[in-house]
Amino acid sequence: MKNSAITILVTYVIAQTLPALLGSLVPSNAKTSVIIYSTIACFILGSLVMILLNKKFPIKNSLTIQPSVSKGQVLSWGFIGMFLAIFVQITANLIEQAVLKIPPGSANTQYIIEIINKYPLFLITGAIFAPILEEFVFRKVIFGFFYDLTGVVGAAVICSLLFAFIHMDGHILLYSAMGFVFCFLYVKTKNIATSIIAHMLMNTLVFISQMVLLK
Repeated sequence: MKNSAITILVTYVIAQTLPALLGSLVPSNAKTSVIIYSTIACFILGSLVMILLNKKFPIKNSLTIQPSVSKGQVLSWGFIGMFLAIFVQITANLIEQAVLKIPPGSANTQYIIEIINKYPLFLITGAIFAPILEEFVFRKVIFGFFYDLTGVVGAAVICSLLFAFIHMDGHILLYSAMGFVFCFLYVKTKNIATSIIAHMLMNTLVFISQMVLLK
């Protein structure tokens, strides 16, 4: 169990850092393309590694030993979770503007949109494979680990704050709120696929809507 959790974390770190390392080894005129395409490859391979690990060597804690809901309920809650995530995202954004005086708009999202416009294949990274990596790391490993130590609230706070900080664009409340939704979905269904589905659907909707608005 510990080895699976550690391998998932190491896989995530490699997927995040290896593309930049590869980019530093090539001529400057090829750097951007190498980073983008190696990121796509690393995220795909990293997702496959995590999925296989979860199947062959599942992490065991108070959450994973409980039976999952049916596949139909996983899909239903994944779809509902997309709307919940969008709702809390909008609400958190309004609070950030009114109370914290943080301007709207995510620099992280805008950066990804700019990349997608130049490299359309990168859409699958942000919409599909990034959610897989993030849900395994932040919900399956980190939330699951602290769930047994601090209880559901403490675990949700810790993993959601980490989830927010890793995006590094100042919208701590916004990303933390989304993190809480994904934690809720995982606890509700006892299946990491639920939060992955919700995360995928939300990212896809956000990216496509942003691309349409910018045209």
